Amino acid sequence: MLKGQETSKNMSKMLGKRVFYSLAVILFISLSSQFGLIKLNRFEAATTHTQIQTSKATQHQQSANTKPQPETQSVD
Repeated sequence: MLKGQETSKNMSKMLGKRVFYSLAVILFISLSSQFGLIKLNRFEAATTHTQIQTSKATQHQQSANTKPQPETQSVD
């Protein structure tokens, strides 16, 4: 039983060190960003992209129906 308690104490010490180092790194990064020592990547959530048409292909109606459509004739 004594050995289990020692292992538990060592594990809690290691976990505490890990949490402390994680917080120290986050604090260092945030302070460095605030003082301008490092520049974080900023991104815009809503970016708009424009498409430029490069060819003058004729557009056709798109349909999920694969059967050939009957030709229609106009009556004058």
